This record gives sequence, structure tokens and C-alpha cells, in this order.
Amino acid sequence: MSRKYRDAAASLQLSVQRHLQEFSELSSSENDEPYDASVLEEILQRYCKGGGDRRMLNRTKNILEEALSGNPITCLICISSVKRTDAIWTCGHCYCYFHLTCVQKWSIDSVTLRSDENEGPVSIVKPQKTEWCCPKCRFTYNKTDIPRKYYCFCGKNDDPTFHPWLIPHSCGEICEKRLSTGDSCKHKCLLLCHPGPCPPCPQTVNGTCYCEKEFKKVRCSAAKWSCNQTCQKTLLCKTHKCEDVCHEGECPPCHFSSSQSCNCGAEITHRPCNDPHWQCQRPCQKSYPCGYHKCEKVCHSGNCGPCPSSGNQSCPCGANKRYVECPDTIETCLGTCNKKHDCEHTCPEKCHKGPCPPCQVLVQKKCQCGTHLRSLPCSKEFRCETKCRGTRPCRKHSCGRKCCNGNCPPCEKICDKQLQCGRHRCTNICHLGPCYPCPQEIKVPCNCKKTIKTVPCGRYKMIKPPRCTLPCHLKYKCGHVDENKHSCHFGECPPCKAVCGKKYNKCEHYCKTTCHKYVLVVFRQVKKPATPWEAQRPKTKITALDCPPCETPLQLICFGEHETDTQVCHSAKRRSCGRECGKPLTCGNHKCTLECHLLREDPAYRDVPSVCKPCDKPCLVSRPEKCTHKCPKGACHPGPCPPCEILERVACHCNVTELYIRCRQLSVASEDILSCKQQCPKSLVCGHRCKNTCHSGPCTNQICTKKTKAYCVCRNIKKELPCNLIRDGEAKIECDESCEKKKLAAKLEKEMEEQRQKKLEEEKNRRELAEYEWKLSGKKKNYKEKKIIPNKDNRNMLQKNWIPIISVIVVMLALCIYCVLYN
Repeated sequence: MSRKYRDAAASLQLSVQRHLQEFSELSSSENDEPYDASVLEEILQRYCKGGGDRRMLNRTKNILEEALSGNPITCLICISSVKRTDAIWTCGHCYCYFHLTCVQKWSIDSVTLRSDENEGPVSIVKPQKTEWCCPKCRFTYNKTDIPRKYYCFCGKNDDPTFHPWLIPHSCGEICEKRLSTGDSCKHKCLLLCHPGPCPPCPQTVNGTCYCEKEFKKVRCSAAKWSCNQTCQKTLLCKTHKCEDVCHEGECPPCHFSSSQSCNCGAEITHRPCNDPHWQCQRPCQKSYPCGYHKCEKVCHSGNCGPCPSSGNQSCPCGANKRYVECPDTIETCLGTCNKKHDCEHTCPEKCHKGPCPPCQVLVQKKCQCGTHLRSLPCSKEFRCETKCRGTRPCRKHSCGRKCCNGNCPPCEKICDKQLQCGRHRCTNICHLGPCYPCPQEIKVPCNCKKTIKTVPCGRYKMIKPPRCTLPCHLKYKCGHVDENKHSCHFGECPPCKAVCGKKYNKCEHYCKTTCHKYVLVVFRQVKKPATPWEAQRPKTKITALDCPPCETPLQLICFGEHETDTQVCHSAKRRSCGRECGKPLTCGNHKCTLECHLLREDPAYRDVPSVCKPCDKPCLVSRPEKCTHKCPKGACHPGPCPPCEILERVACHCNVTELYIRCRQLSVASEDILSCKQQCPKSLVCGHRCKNTCHSGPCTNQICTKKTKAYCVCRNIKKELPCNLIRDGEAKIECDESCEKKKLAAKLEKEMEEQRQKKLEEEKNRRELAEYEWKLSGKKKNYKEKKIIPNKDNRNMLQKNWIPIISVIVVMLALCIYCVLYN
């Protein structure tokens, strides 16, 4: 029986908890759903288009966000939630929501109680106005302001329909309420129908600063501003000017001091400039125009006026009147004073100076409560000892005041009624009508007690706990804290989301699944039920589970390292991709053509080859430019080919000397290597030899300064001049008198030479004629045999072969210089 009882109790508790949870969700499900942010943007859109600044919307925006946040709004009269479809009334002073029916009942009850207070004796002074107050801010409203209909926030439409894309209780139209900011503001609110106060006016107007020195376009809500310049307004002292920065309101008092005389001019003292008018507390003592009396007024400004003792004067009672001139005076008469007191009785004393004594006429006077009658002097007040039996305005407690006039004072006792919240009592002075809503607030904490929501008293049972954003303080049994950071909550913590992190035995990886150290496992009992109606429910048990096989993805490369393949860790294995190996051979020029194999030995794959086939091809590397020889190594080899060391015979630039240069140097030959270092044998345009050493290409246009013979026209005068001047035509030699003489002598010599040549010609002709005649005569001429004398060469070996020897020496010197410079 005990087991069945425990099971039934547990089932009942689960049912109760489930019911309470559903009730809590239903009670606030309507208000938990927040509005979309676009609703707020649409409301504020027209304000920003009208030139408004978003910073001026702080108060209105906060109220709108609170209205759209989904948090429940509580009616302070009935202490219940104000739903989105309920008819409401909004206070125009504190902008608080109330149910329309609650406010109507509240206002009618308040007006009725005030009306009852006005009914009473005529002698009691009663209030003339009948008003009622807002339950929250106590702002007073007239009897005619009792709400009768349900209006939207802007007051243009009654009974607004609920729309999910509008603020609750809003008509969705432009507010158009008159903005109260500024005395001259005539603009209207540009927001859509909204709760709370309208924002400051965003329109642009012409405004002035406080000191009225600057003018500019400003917001209508801030038509006055400070220009941050010195005010410079004249102070009350009429001497100094305000030195403060442009400010609002009146200028501060002058802080300077000066010597100032009193109103009558009798005293002069050093005092602040901001109080130029002061009295010295002395009688004026200035003489009146009569010359006999002096002014007895305390220090004053202006004229003292006529003498009060001269002119038309009367006795104190006013019976005798005559004109008096100083120093004459009028005395009291012997008649009765007869001045009227406040009680309308006349003074029975003789004519006297000063105030009349109290009235001593006996009259029948009633006490204030009207109970007793007694004869007393008119000036005395009559109060009896009878205590008032009436009730105070609270209509609960008696007055008890002696001789009360019927206007009983307010009750001084505490109301101490039970408020609607059911937890507190009214702490106000005893009053009529219902008590104001409970001012106390209850703090509803979250599970960790750090986030608290303040709600009106009596409403806490129907309010969900606040949503705490602080981290949960409960610790997981598995020990993971940093990985399971979540907000504070009620009930059990969610399952651990941390990674297990346990290292596998077969690999170097760690378990990446969620923590399974304490897992709630569902299992069924195999035990047979005791009775047929006992249902076998699944049982749960917290236990630790083993780590699953390692599922870490591994990027495994093939044997030849051509491609990678993604495999799970527990079944990962390398393989051949089927391609050619492609690994560069030792020659560095060709690649292995075997099928994909290991690049290095691996004990795990002993059956897979790990060595590439050696290269057997000749060297196919292209030779350097100008080199026509083969590679010295012959077979294919790694790296570049060695330089070619074969000597080549090459002519120098001037083609005079032949140089012996290695092929490797010839392929990269420069200007200096192919030069024989001798003077260039080429001739310039002028015909002289080039001055430069052996060089490539044509000789450059040089300025030839070699001395050249120049003649005059007749070639009699000869001079040596620079070649460039002669070529440019700048050097000319003119003929002189010696040239004329030489020409004449040459002419004579020519004539003589012509004569001599003529004689020689005649002699020659004569000889030829004689020889011809001799030949015709038939005689032979005896010819003598010429002797040949051999030309003996007496030079030695060095003189005969000096040119080849010098050439060999020059080549050897060039090679030595090259080796020294480049090695």
C-alpha cells in the first residue's frame, strides 16, 4: 500500500505542476510576444523626415519601447493586466494606463464623496469645486472630465480597433496634437498616434540667443540658446555690465562694490553695487517748508512733503476743524470720541489721540458651537467647554473638539484598512471612499536571486519571474563550467554541450562528441508487473557512456603524394592513386614514370616500392648562345652544365690582332675582352687615325685636334693648324707680297723650263734620228753582259721575326690580366 500511495502522490504532484505551468503560460501568453522593431521605426519615421533629431525622442521612445516590449501593464485600480483589446483611459499628466471602467468607478466615487461633504450647515465653509484625482500622480480633474468613451491616444477616434502592426490602443493616424514646447510654437506632432508625451518640436525657426546678439535657424523647441559670448547687459547698478556667458533669465547681481549714500544722503558706506538703495535707520530731520518742524520719517528718498502740522487740521475725534499755521497746533476737544470699532459700536471715551481702547459694550454672545448664550464685552471671544459630537470628514471618528463651529478638522488617525493587494494596510490619514492602490511594490526574483522584477503588490502571483541574463550558478556533475554558460533559469539545466575531450587509446585524437559522462538513459524494466493494470513505464538512469569510434576526418595523401583523401580516423589507410610517380629524378630534368609508389620507406607498407628508376638519357639542355660544342658531361645530369673551356681564336674589334678566348667567356664577351688594348687603326673622316683604343663599331665623331699643314691659295705660305678648324673652314691663310713675287719667279722659271724641255726634245729627236740611220746602215751593236750582284740579308733572328714575337707576348699578357681580374 505504501508503494501505491507514493506513486499516486507523485502522479498528483506532476499533474499539479503541469496545470500551474499551463496556467502561468496562459496568463501572460498574450503579453510575452514582443512587437517587431519595424513598428517603432514606422512611428518615428515622419518625425525624422520633418527635420527632428532622434536624440530629442528619448522620453517618447522609451515609453513606446515599453509599450511594444510585451511586458504586461498593470491597472493600479484593479491590480490586473491591461490587455491589448481592453478599453483604457490615459492620464494626461503621468500618461499611466487604467481600465476605462475602473477609472469611471473611481472618478464617480470620488465626486460623490466630495458632493456629500458640501451638504451640511450653512455656517460651515465648504469647497466650491467638485474634483477627482488620478490614482497615480494625484493630478486633479473636474467633474466634467470623467471619461465616458474609449479614445485612442491622440483623441481623434473613439473605440480604436486592435491591429497587430500598430501600437495597442492606437488609431495609426498622425497624432497632430499641439506641441506645448515654446510660447510661440504653433506646430503639431508628426508621430503616429502614440502613448506618452509628444517629443519636442523638430521644426526649424529663426531664433536668437539669450543675450540677443546672434540670430540663426534653430529647432522650434530650442529657439533660445547660449552663444557662449559675454552677456554685456547693463546691470541694476547702471554702471557695470554682466560678465557671465550668454545665459537664460535675469543677470546675476553685480559683484562689484562702491561707495553709496543712503536715501536721505546722511551716510555714505562701501557696499555692493547690486543694492544701490538703502536706508540708514535715522530720522530724516530735514526741515519742512514751515521752518518750525522737522521730518520724522525714517531715511527716505525724494521730498519730505508739506508739514503735517499746518493746513486744514481737526481734533482727533474730527468734531472741530480749522486752518492752522505753524507753530500753532490744535488740541483735543471736550467731546466724545464716537469713532466706530470693528464691531460697529462707537468709542465712549473723550476725544483722544492714538487708537481707541477695546470695545466694552455688553452683548449677548453665543459660543462657536451655538449651544450657550452669555453677556460678555463685545471685544471678548466666547468659547464653551462642550465637546463636539459630530464626525470628522472621514465619517468614522468623532470630532471631540471643545466648542466646535461645525467645520470639524480632518481626521488625524491612520486609515489602516486592508488594501486590495491583501498584504498591506492603508497608511494614509483616515479618509472617505476607497483607498488608493497599494503603493508597495513586490520584488519577484529569478532563480539566482540577482535579477529582480518590481511589480505592483497583489500582482506577483500572476507574473512570471524575470528573464535573467546572468549566467546560471548551478554546476554540472561532469565538471564542465565554461563550456555550458547559459542564462539563469528554473528547473533542470540543459544537457551538457561541452566536448568530451577524452583521448583515444588507438590514436592521438580526442573525443569530439558532447559530454557523455552523465547521460540520462531511458530503459525498460524486464520485471513482470504485479497486476495487469500496472503499466510498465520506462525508467531513466544517469550513467556514463563509452566514447564512440574516432570520427575525426583525416587528410591522407597517396603513396606518391599526388592527392589527398578524406577518411575517418578509425579506418584510415594510405593507397595508390594510379597515376605516374612524377617525382623528379636525380638528374633534375626528367620525372619517374613508374606507377604511384612510396617516396621513402615506410615500415607499415613494406610491399610498396620506395625507389625511383635512375635516368638513362643524354644531356638535352640547350647550350649557351654562340657555343657550338656539346655538354662536357655527356649524360643527363642535375643542375646546369659546366662552362665550356675550349679555346676559340677570335679577331679583336679592329681585326688587327687575333685573341685566344675560352668559349664560356666568348658567350658572355664584353667590350673589353674583345679589345686588343692598342690604338684603333681606323681613320676618321678627316683622314687621321682614331685616338681611342681598340673598340667595336664605327669610330665616333671625334674632334680631331691633330696639327695639319695648311697653305694659302698659291701654296706659298704654309702653317700647322688643328684639323677641326680646317674642316670647319674657320682657319684661312691669305696670300701676301711674297706670294706675288714667287708667282712671278715661278712664271719665269716655267718659261725657262719650257725652253729647256724644248731643247731636250729636239736633242732627243736628233738622237733617235741618228740611231735610226745607224740601224739602217747594218752595223751590230756590242752588248755587254750585265752582272747580277746578290743582295745579302745581314739581319739576325730577332730582327727578322719581331712581329710574331710581340704578338705572342701581348696575348700572354692579356690572358694573365684576365685571370687576375676574373679569378
